[in-house]
Amino acid sequence: MFCVECGAEGPTYQGLCARDFLKKHPVVAPPDFLDLDRCTSCGSFRLASGWSKIDRELALAGLLPENIRKLPPWERVTFTHVAREEDANNLSLTVKALGRFEALQSVQDFRVRVRIKPTLCDSCQKQRSRYFEGVLQVRGDGRELTPEEVRGVRTFVLARVDRSGDAGAFISRIEDVHGGLDFYLSTNALGKTLAREVSESFGGSVSSSPKLFGQKEGREVYRVTSLVRLGAFHVGDVVRHKGALAEVTSVRPFVVLRDLATGEARRFKPKDVRTARRVDAERFEAKIERLESGQVVAIHPESEEARPVRPRPEDRTARAVVVWTPEGAYLSRLPPGPSKA
Repeated sequence: MFCVECGAEGPTYQGLCARDFLKKHPVVAPPDFLDLDRCTSCGSFRLASGWSKIDRELALAGLLPENIRKLPPWERVTFTHVAREEDANNLSLTVKALGRFEALQSVQDFRVRVRIKPTLCDSCQKQRSRYFEGVLQVRGDGRELTPEEVRGVRTFVLARVDRSGDAGAFISRIEDVHGGLDFYLSTNALGKTLAREVSESFGGSVSSSPKLFGQKEGREVYRVTSLVRLGAFHVGDVVRHKGALAEVTSVRPFVVLRDLATGEARRFKPKDVRTARRVDAERFEAKIERLESGQVVAIHPESEEARPVRPRPEDRTARAVVVWTPEGAYLSRLPPGPSKA
């Protein structure tokens, strides 16, 4: 075979020898400039796939193939570049475009200016406008949240959103309301996920209620309020449940009540212990004495009052953690510390 352009014999490509083919066919049509949007708030860059929190070099590597047109018959064109800053918002790129066609390869060198366009990404625009779709409400079941619970839930939710890695997941605002916290969130899905995680981590129940907000592109848009009610009791509370006196040893995922008289522990769903009532009690490490009568008593560390302790200690321990109530003294399985009344 021979080249129709110069007559040289050998392999041809669309009737041309390699040299004439390369002269006739540039790899790409380089533009004079390219624009790259960058969010001034979070630093994200906008590519064809959307906004992404990537560094500038990765953004440039994505920008070139998306915006520089390859010319036929070249296939599988790849780009490498070296960037030089002209000023804060302008880059000069030296680019190599490598094209492949059958057994041929061609490298085309060119320069292009990249203009960095300061703007706000969709997520940051929504945050600036305090946009929200979902609401997460955290309350206590029949009680107010304690200051420790308020701090713990707030820290937990902020950390979960921060670690999500989703640019569209954000908290518009947090409100301290009577008895609890309200989180205004970017999406309903985020609210539902956080409600489940708060419930699992702090112990509680979850319910949700949608409310029609408007229409978007012909579809109804709902705002969903997810309500988490943290359990009515805390670990260490002493309660009366179905006539028995018990200490709360766990609140998640089930409420575990340990009968103080028998030492038997049973677990319940939070809704099944709503009728339980707290009992004033103290929990402390007490001196254990055995009387000549064989009775075992606990000694109050302040009043030195002696009371029979139940259930009877199995070993001859000299000290033990006890729950001290108006009804008597009981061995505890929890560390010392007063229960909440």
